[in-house]
Amino acid sequence: MIAPAPYVPVVLSGVLGRPVVRGQDHLGRILVERPRYPVLPRRMFYLTVAPAMAAASKAAFTRAIREHEPAFVHAHDLYPTGAAAMSLTRGTGLPLIVTVHGSDLYANLARDAWRDQLRSVVDAASAIVCVGERLARDTVFEAGADPRRTLVIPSPYDTSAFGHIERAQRAPDRPLRLLSVGRLVDVKGYDLLVEAVAALVTGGKDVTLRIVGDGPQRAVLQSLISARRLGDRITLAGQTDKGALLNELGNADLFVLASRREGLGVALIEALATGLPAVATKSGGPEGILRVGQGELVRPDDATALAEGISRALENMGRYDRRAIAESARQRFGAESVARSLTRLYEEVLAYGRPKTGVIAEEQRA
Repeated sequence: MIAPAPYVPVVLSGVLGRPVVRGQDHLGRILVERPRYPVLPRRMFYLTVAPAMAAASKAAFTRAIREHEPAFVHAHDLYPTGAAAMSLTRGTGLPLIVTVHGSDLYANLARDAWRDQLRSVVDAASAIVCVGERLARDTVFEAGADPRRTLVIPSPYDTSAFGHIERAQRAPDRPLRLLSVGRLVDVKGYDLLVEAVAALVTGGKDVTLRIVGDGPQRAVLQSLISARRLGDRITLAGQTDKGALLNELGNADLFVLASRREGLGVALIEALATGLPAVATKSGGPEGILRVGQGELVRPDDATALAEGISRALENMGRYDRRAIAESARQRFGAESVARSLTRLYEEVLAYGRPKTGVIAEEQRA
């Protein structure tokens, strides 16, 4: 495994808040090489990043070919990682498989030159794996990916950590506990969630909300919570470790994902894996995750629709089969299931040069 890392001088690591990464380590029995490449902040000279990453990784890539004789290369993210892998595989005859995670597509559509890089990568790839159905359609239409070579395989969650949690029956006088997990950024829609909770409380619902995560919008959200006089209802819990997160999930009655746009929604999958019903927006990934009987899907970027969805879910709390919700998540998104899908893809690429069945968007069918 080659995992390039940005070069961070030791003297600046504390100031920048970034770790110094170098050399090699192991992930289980797998050797991980971590070549360092130069990169400037705020995407300055952004088109130089992929070439710099490829140059820094060249020696490790050559060793991997010589010592392991790989049959293909699988890169994660379109740019810069996918572009660097495209450069390294050129002339080797090795098929290139690229996984698109979301931000690597959407954040690189802002400029024509960046979009051209995405098009070059998807043109070179034998298979383009997208972690969600909406993301697959957008990769076809925004980056020009061939729908016959584009397919959906979700990212797995940690099945060893997230499993069904038996929850105590709620006391009649206890508020219903909502939980959301994610980085505090605009795209996650936490301002909408605060407004939705305000509407629920005004409508007589006895609910509380805990938001686990941190980010640049923390102060803005805290101000909004204060302005809506919800300080006793909404808690910004900050970043937690996995053990504390499991405790949060175990204490919650309903998970809420309010994203304006979401490539997949791993936090949603992890919540479902513990047996927690959920309300999520139709923001991309959640439509392929949340099924009937597991919660509610609502319009994105709409606080009223979010409040209504939460209200419906709270009314159905006694009808959710939490063990069935957890088992469905394990079967669909567990590591074994995802590994089988990837193995099948690898076999198809080696046998046919591309996936046997790609994703054809509805607009193309029409």
